[in-house]
Amino acid sequence: MERKDFYKTEYKEEEMQELFDWFEKHKEQLPKTLQIDDATSTSDLPRTVNSFIRLLKGLKLTPSNAGYVAHLMLIRQRLREEGIGE
Repeated sequence: MERKDFYKTEYKEEEMQELFDWFEKHKEQLPKTLQIDDATSTSDLPRTVNSFIRLLKGLKLTPSNAGYVAHLMLIRQRLREEGIGE
């Protein structure tokens, strides 16, 4: 499973909004579970995505929480690989 590195210390507001909008647009297509990478999976993907988005909308983005954004981007990549959102 190829892992693209999405992490960076700063994200533009437009990047964040585009990511949130993508998940909102495709929320009905999210599978229940997802193997995110070789070491990470979720048994409730919709809840995981919603939790990350709520958390990020409530925080000022800093390098210490930018990993949440990178993780959402990785989830989106996996979903696209499965044919969702393309």
